[in-house]
Amino acid sequence: MATTVKWRNGLWVQHDGYEYPFFLVVVAGVLALTGPGRWSADHALGLAPWPVWVSVAALVVSPVSGLMTRALLHHPSVAEGASEDAHAAG
Repeated sequence: MATTVKWRNGLWVQHDGYEYPFFLVVVAGVLALTGPGRWSADHALGLAPWPVWVSVAALVVSPVSGLMTRALLHHPSVAEGASEDAHAAG
């Protein structure tokens, strides 16, 4: 997730911070909670709005899947591995 990568850089995006990823998460959460609006393609096509449990499931599954992806794909950098080796040897 963006916070695990960008948290140490601070809030502002100019310094590679988490401002923009945080904004995207908030917008996705709002859309998941409110559903399609009057101007959406769903409304134009006559599709029924989803039930509340779908919104709740999306809000729970999204962060969990992001953290699982981060845990599975994280590879320690050379600096992390080198410092651990130096610490173990000393």
